[in-house]
Amino acid sequence: MNSLLGKLRPYPFERLRALLADAAPPSALSHIAMSIGEPRHPAPRVVLNAFTQNLETLGNYPATAGLPQFRASVSAWLTRRFSLPPGSVDPSSMVLPVNGTREALFAFTQAVIDATRAPIVAMPNPFYQIYEGASLVAGAEPYFLELDEQNRFLPDLDRVPENVWRRCQLLFLCSPNNPTGAVASLEYLRHAIELADRYDFVIAADECYSEIYLDEAHPPPGLLQAAIGAGHAAFERCVVFHSLSKRSSVPGLRSGFVAGDPKLLKPFLLYRTYHGCAMSVHTQLASIAAWDDDTHVA
Repeated sequence: MNSLLGKLRPYPFERLRALLADAAPPSALSHIAMSIGEPRHPAPRVVLNAFTQNLETLGNYPATAGLPQFRASVSAWLTRRFSLPPGSVDPSSMVLPVNGTREALFAFTQAVIDATRAPIVAMPNPFYQIYEGASLVAGAEPYFLELDEQNRFLPDLDRVPENVWRRCQLLFLCSPNNPTGAVASLEYLRHAIELADRYDFVIAADECYSEIYLDEAHPPPGLLQAAIGAGHAAFERCVVFHSLSKRSSVPGLRSGFVAGDPKLLKPFLLYRTYHGCAMSVHTQLASIAAWDDDTHVA
């Protein structure tokens, strides 16, 4: 067996299930589940209809790169949501479907990291356990960026020693952040891009919570938005991860996408063709219905 698997700790949600197995909330009180964070809203009818109306596609093998119309739908949503210039997200080279962002974050790390160069993967702390686990299995050293009130619960990138940046191959960012809720500004994201340019590392932005916010006039910005502002028309060194689990209340659909630098996505697609994780056609069609419809998100 791969000896690096020995570095993995038990997955947090599995530990939580074991801890809560014999627990029962007081019968007189409403149970508030604060473990895995499942949506409180039902799955939208537009998604359910598209899913059930296309079950006959189960007789077809899906392509790892996804349906052209899926990639076009995602490109249109990114352009609409983050006010990107029309045509800036090429559906054919800058978008890939993934079966939820958990597997994508893990797989992307394996594809990006060169374990022969004593790599470091920088990540916020507290963090989504996948960041650390993926780094360890890829043969990298996790470097934790503490989140506290002093730094507004965002990683203080200027406090990272230069020798760490020189070894860094991948920086995970999560905005809006889980669990702190902190939102990175465009200025903050552009600064991260400047560091990536200077030290030649990749930024993986986990933006799964981008649609959870209170101020409708000021939605959280995204990494691709910042990249355009920094003059990176091809989103160099930038990749974002999005999911329908929170946005559209369909965590069981296991549907998301990665988008960004085509020079990174091309080898990642090659990796995925061997990894064997193509999204089923009916899931893609249901996902298109979700990405095309903003009314159920409001």
